[in-house]
Amino acid sequence: MKVSSKAKKEVKEDNFSDEIKLQLEEKGHLSSDIENAISTYSKKTQDNKRVNESKQIKKFFCKELFDRIGYGFSSQQFINILFFQTGASYFVIGAINGLRVILSVLITSFLGEYSKIRKISKRFIGITGIIFGLCFIFMAIARFFHSVPLFALALLIGSIGAVSYGDLYQRIFRNALKKERIHFLRNIAQYGLIITGISIIIASLLMDKFPATGTPVSLFGLNFRIFGYLIAFEIAAISFIVSGYVLSFIKERQIKIIEKRSPLTQLKIQLESLKDSLSVFIKNKVIVVLVIASIITGFVQTLGNSYYGIYIYETFKYSYFGGFMNVGVVFLIAILTSFFAPFIVKQNSKEYGKFPMLVFGTLLMAIMPLTYYYNPNLVSISMGTLLGVIGAAISGVAHGLLTADLMSEKERKAYFSGYSFLIIIPYLIMIPLGAYAAQAYGLKTLFLLLGLILTLIVVPLYFLIIILYNKKEKI
Repeated sequence: MKVSSKAKKEVKEDNFSDEIKLQLEEKGHLSSDIENAISTYSKKTQDNKRVNESKQIKKFFCKELFDRIGYGFSSQQFINILFFQTGASYFVIGAINGLRVILSVLITSFLGEYSKIRKISKRFIGITGIIFGLCFIFMAIARFFHSVPLFALALLIGSIGAVSYGDLYQRIFRNALKKERIHFLRNIAQYGLIITGISIIIASLLMDKFPATGTPVSLFGLNFRIFGYLIAFEIAAISFIVSGYVLSFIKERQIKIIEKRSPLTQLKIQLESLKDSLSVFIKNKVIVVLVIASIITGFVQTLGNSYYGIYIYETFKYSYFGGFMNVGVVFLIAILTSFFAPFIVKQNSKEYGKFPMLVFGTLLMAIMPLTYYYNPNLVSISMGTLLGVIGAAISGVAHGLLTADLMSEKERKAYFSGYSFLIIIPYLIMIPLGAYAAQAYGLKTLFLLLGLILTLIVVPLYFLIIILYNKKEKI
């Protein structure tokens, strides 16, 4: 074998060049020939790797672009408004949104465990993206025919598709690229927020320009009606379908599965892990209170997000920017807040510490629903939404810092694993009760209730955590 072809073979296999050199010298090749061959083929190999990685980045960028457009044209607030226009009651909207959250938790947990014992193909992930996209077409059809059951079914299936698609894609994303490239793409993802914001505004314009009653249009002698929501959801559907298609061309790195187990064995392991998680909660009173506070906060956010867009649309549809545009503007502000919220959180975490941040963040979150009750004008609601987003970010960081302080790494894994299951039963009870309150007493009363829950229940629970924590430290 010539020295060049031997070097080429070893370099392609990513062997260390000193090892290649030693092997070839033992076979009698000259050092100068060996170094020249290794240098030549090593450079070619590295160039090929860079070209392939660059292609990967372009595919990821393309996929992110279509995802961001899709999420903008299918904003959750728009979905809730169209669901309401289809004929769904406040109770049904709240209950379905709560069920979506529960299904998301279950699907995320299932996929996390299943991926440990079976490789999930890109084809399957792409199919989930396509199903996710098609669900928007069915939502638009349901809106046209005023079919609440079809809309609810499409919404739930779409949610399952969204969670499957998003979680599985993130795994490919993390494994396919080097860390420095992932950091680069994350910066690109931030610009994706702008794309999502622009898409929300365009979708708002379409749905206001061509309302649900349909706008008569004559083209080439044909008369038909244009529906803005149908155009917006078709764009969302096409975006997610194309995104799923692009994903099928992204190459994965091979990941070794440590141990092959049957799904039944994995289920038993998961149940044992859940038992361990429960023991972590029961032994530590601080964690028990933290879990209760977190569940209540999640309940408030889930229920509030089910109705904010509907309230803005119904209250201001004939004023300010009109209809969907009012909703688009308010939640565009929330999206843009995501740019500077991490900076605010970072500064506050260093200066004030986790406990004050936890309380302060929760109080900011409470401002959002209370604004809808006490000062319902578009400017106040926009500012309340901005503060609510910042508050949620602050609370999230403080919660993470607190769990890091209270628990070991093993306990933290058990905590987050068990927490997903612990929210299911409370949500099955609390969400329908909250939805019933919206139906029986109106949205303004519900918003007042949500704000009071955060200020009069969650904040005192955090003060209790401080007392228990300090007491524990003194022992």
